[in-house]
Amino acid sequence: MMMLVKYSGSLAGDSWSSAQCEYVLPVELRPPVEVNATVCVSNGQTARMLVVNPNGTIRCANMGAAGSNQGCVGSLCYPIP
Repeated sequence: MMMLVKYSGSLAGDSWSSAQCEYVLPVELRPPVEVNATVCVSNGQTARMLVVNPNGTIRCANMGAAGSNQGCVGSLCYPIP
């Protein structure tokens, strides 16, 4: 079985801003290790990461540089053990 996590939204414009999802994954759908993927920002200004943690939290974060408040979309997929 595979788990797909999709993100679409925007963040504050500073270099290290992030947004955490209000929903926490149930234990049976959590990855055994942290999984992450690069997220595409509409203007290509800065890199963002979509992260799913073993505790079930999901967040999207700017990764330094100039930051960006532009919209972004991304997804990641991982196997459920």
